[in-house]
Amino acid sequence: MLCNGQLNDEPIYTVTDLHLRCFHDESDKFPLGFLQRFINLRNLKVARSSFTCIFSSVSECTENSETIMKLRSLELIMLHNLEFICEEKFEVQPILQDIESLAVDSCSRLKNIFPSSVLFVNLQKLKVGHCAGLESIMKPSTARSLQNLKELYIHCCGMIEEIVASDDENDASELVFMKLEFLQLINLQRLRSFCKGRHGFKFPLLRILFVKDCPVIETFSHGVLNAPRLRAVREQDEWHWNGDVNTTIKTLVAKMVMYTKSIISDHDSNVMACIPTLIAVSFSCS
Repeated sequence: MLCNGQLNDEPIYTVTDLHLRCFHDESDKFPLGFLQRFINLRNLKVARSSFTCIFSSVSECTENSETIMKLRSLELIMLHNLEFICEEKFEVQPILQDIESLAVDSCSRLKNIFPSSVLFVNLQKLKVGHCAGLESIMKPSTARSLQNLKELYIHCCGMIEEIVASDDENDASELVFMKLEFLQLINLQRLRSFCKGRHGFKFPLLRILFVKDCPVIETFSHGVLNAPRLRAVREQDEWHWNGDVNTTIKTLVAKMVMYTKSIISDHDSNVMACIPTLIAVSFSCS
């Protein structure tokens, strides 16, 4: 294991970017104790390895070490055994609290992005793709903590039905993404809405909402939606607006359903394969 290697324990000050890859021994734990020696490490990429957890609450490498390293960027790529980025009650918060960019791709066993006990309060950019085990991205408690999030990209996660998963279907409290400007949802085959609960959503700065290849989407949200900068919806080469984003999406979805039924009535057996490419909607300010 890397953390039990023969290198001395002196702090390393010169390294700011580090790429770890090809740790294929399934008995290996993520070498967090070793990494904490890189005092000025800001950008970390972990790829093509067999780790099941990145930040563990109990680790022989970290339990007696002082946390100094503060990451700005974390990339997790092709970690097919990864189940958790952070375990619940993970206590080494300073490592994560300054992260501004988080990218997760091709982690098929990942169960969640944010455990409820860990807050990414400075996160500005989140990209998640090709994570087949995810059913949602965050809980309301996490959404409330992402006050600095500016960009959110979710694509090619086949099991996701909603982005924010409500803990209480009767909770109609408002969730505010104060700084979010860009939201992209692409090729989410089971996505039905941003949130299936009754939460209201407020996006004061949202300029662009892009939705493509989400064939079963019904509406953006079931609660009150406040996105004052969104004023137009583009479907193919035509612009639409029906008073608000939710109504516009519902109108376009109804239009697609009618179109589908008209084709089915003509006995075209291949129609269902075409529908995802027909539902391609982008939102922008006028």
